[in-house]
Amino acid sequence: MAELNFGTTDTEKKEINVKPDGADLSQDTVYSAEELNDPAKINVTITDKKSPLVILFGPPACGKTMTLVRLTRYLNKLGNYTVEPDRNFRHSGDTNYSSLCAEFDSIISSDDAAKSTDKINFMLIKVISKGRTICQLLEAPGEYYFNPNEPSADFPNFLNTIINGTNRKIWAIMVEPNFANQSDRINYVTKIDNLKQKIRDKDSIAIIYNKIDKSGFVISPGHIHTSSAINNVSDLYPGLFEKFKNTHPITRFWRKYNCRFVAFQTGDYSKTATNSLTFQEGPDEYPRNLWNEILRMIRG
Repeated sequence: MAELNFGTTDTEKKEINVKPDGADLSQDTVYSAEELNDPAKINVTITDKKSPLVILFGPPACGKTMTLVRLTRYLNKLGNYTVEPDRNFRHSGDTNYSSLCAEFDSIISSDDAAKSTDKINFMLIKVISKGRTICQLLEAPGEYYFNPNEPSADFPNFLNTIINGTNRKIWAIMVEPNFANQSDRINYVTKIDNLKQKIRDKDSIAIIYNKIDKSGFVISPGHIHTSSAINNVSDLYPGLFEKFKNTHPITRFWRKYNCRFVAFQTGDYSKTATNSLTFQEGPDEYPRNLWNEILRMIRG
């Protein structure tokens, strides 16, 4: 976990049927037939316009859903937070979303990884402490952020509604060591640049290096070779950090980039005899570090 200050670091229509984790997605559990045929008609409502929005931004298969699951489990363990879905995020006639909200706790606690990723793919989650909403976590299918088959596609209307809303936003931009090929990664960086042009000065950005356990940079749980990991991301995603270069005439001398860097791991996945995946939580250090970084960005 580090602020990007090198030298000093802190310890589809049819295409949309591809699940963020690579599995088939039954989108009719989330969207109406009309919305499936035209994503521009997807409507959402952010009723709480004051609490910060933490947006898990990333392509298919980058681990957004399981990041949400792991973070929720960690916060539930702490005992001083309530994590619950915002039932007003979708219109009242969406009975599928209502059912998903009702099943949220059981889905989060399930060790069946497919159950979580099949269902939790379009939700707004509230993190509450002592009756106050600390933040809201948004999870949406990766294809709406970046579809490798349509790298230049515009963001859908519902996402622009969220982007243009008045809530302060924390953009958790997901990267990982084994995403696609170099061409797709370059296109993803271009898409992030498109997003950056929409980010307000009051918003915050964190680069989340997910699946850090697959990278070779882990020293011990929660502790990594940060500079090596950052260099690796720079190589894999050319120009990514340059998008957030700090040009302030004074602060640029001690903070090279206006974004933070967080290494993350959800856990381990084992294939069963029926070819489903079971999920075993990874070390608590990773969700702890991610949550602490989110809190720092909320506080400014």
